[in-house]
Amino acid sequence: MNRLRRYDTLLFFLFIMPWIVGFIAFFLIPFGTSFFYAFTDARLPGAVDYRFVGFDNFVHMAGDAIFMKSLFNTLYFVAIGVPVVTAGMLLLALLLNLNVKGIAVFRTFYYLPTLVPIVATVIIWRLVFNSEFGILNAGLGLLGLGKTDWLGGEHTIKPVIILLQVWISGSGVLIFLAALKNVPGHLYEAAEIDGAGRLRRFFAITLPMISPSILFVVIIQTMYNFQMFTEALLLSKGGPNYASYTFVYNIYKSSFTDLKFSMAMSQSIFLFAVIALVTFVLMKASNRFVYYEGER
Repeated sequence: MNRLRRYDTLLFFLFIMPWIVGFIAFFLIPFGTSFFYAFTDARLPGAVDYRFVGFDNFVHMAGDAIFMKSLFNTLYFVAIGVPVVTAGMLLLALLLNLNVKGIAVFRTFYYLPTLVPIVATVIIWRLVFNSEFGILNAGLGLLGLGKTDWLGGEHTIKPVIILLQVWISGSGVLIFLAALKNVPGHLYEAAEIDGAGRLRRFFAITLPMISPSILFVVIIQTMYNFQMFTEALLLSKGGPNYASYTFVYNIYKSSFTDLKFSMAMSQSIFLFAVIALVTFVLMKASNRFVYYEGER
């Protein structure tokens, strides 16, 4: 029996060895290297003429106005964007869950934007929201309304980016739709017999039953917004006046434009700590509002 157990253990590690090698090569080693350089003044990766500066990079971050602006913008997208996008996903899932003729066609159409590469989507978005020849402003002009500089306004660029996230939220909608399909129908029947209306059934049955999916989507969206880069770079290049200058965009500029590699590593470590802390808080708080049927 012991020989069989040792054989199974050996076989287990043999099968997961590719993952272990990949985890060490593509996560542990890069993370350790980043952590090491975060406490140096190295300007380029692999530099040999560096010296240890302790926490100077982190102290400098706190006094950098652009860094603070990028942090504020990122927190805005997390605090405002995540609830809005999650609510939009849930609303679309509820609509696509209706039992009407041709609903499968609508589900396909709503998921199609997710299949388009994000770069192509952003280019399309620029054509739609362009202040001079954009489709949206052209439509507003037909209604007698003036043009709006959607991408060049400090107060409009953030809502445009959040709306873009709703547009490409097909994966989250699919998760919510699957969760809605798994809600037992007899619960709705019993509630309807008791006289509960649609709104009451939604808050008393639907939301608790799909709360694990909501938690999953919220965590994924939170991580995505903390690491947002492509939208800020291609849609407005962080502007106007740093209004869409995200945290990861700041890391990119520090590393590849300003050639402050050690500073970029310090910012990356800070971002990792913030994401880990927020995820931990969400998981801890989930015990109060997430319902797991198997644990009841």
